[in-house]
This record gives sequence, C-alpha cells and structure tokens, in this order.
Amino acid sequence: MKKIFCLLFLLFSAISFSQSVTGEDELYKQYQRVDKKLNSVYNKLMKGLEETDKKNLVEAQKAWIKFRDLDCKFQSQDPGDGGGPYENKMKIDCLITKTTERIKELENLDQ
Repeated sequence: MKKIFCLLFLLFSAISFSQSVTGEDELYKQYQRVDKKLNSVYNKLMKGLEETDKKNLVEAQKAWIKFRDLDCKFQSQDPGDGGGPYENKMKIDCLITKTTERIKELENLDQ
C-alpha cells in the first residue's frame, strides 16, 4: 500500500512539475483572471437590461462560450502529435485571447 501511495505521489509531483516548467500554470492563472473579469463585466451588463434582453444575452453568452471552447480546441490541435504541453498552451492562449475580445464586446454594449 505504501508503494502505491509513493508511486501516486511521484506521478502527481511529476505532472505538477511539468506544468510549472512548461509555463502552463502561469497561463492558466492568467486565463482565470480574464475569465473572472468577463464574469464581472457580464454581470454588470445584465443588471442594466430589461428581462427580454437579459434572456437574449444569456442565450448569446452560452452560444459564445460553446463556440470559443470548440474553436480553441480546433485551433490548438496538432494532428500528428496527440496533445502535450504545447497544445495545452496554445489552447489556453486562445481562450485568453477570445475571452479578452469578448470582454471588450460586452463593455461596448454597456456604454
């Protein structure tokens, strides 16, 4: 049992070390900050809308999130590679870029 625990500990340590060495951790933290700002801008916009407009924005936002996620997945795929740190970094970078663009779109609607 101790051997299994040690093996699992080493495995998780290696994965964590790999992410910090490749820069994925910092990119993910940046994405979390951008996503938090998006939620803040979205909620601020929602407060000033009529009920019909709120429903429309909710539907639009759900569709946008689905599009963003699928588009970033598509853009980051490397057909011959099968994943890895480079693909993950490309996907997170894409999520950051598209989320930042969406923040600007929603801020323009709030003016």
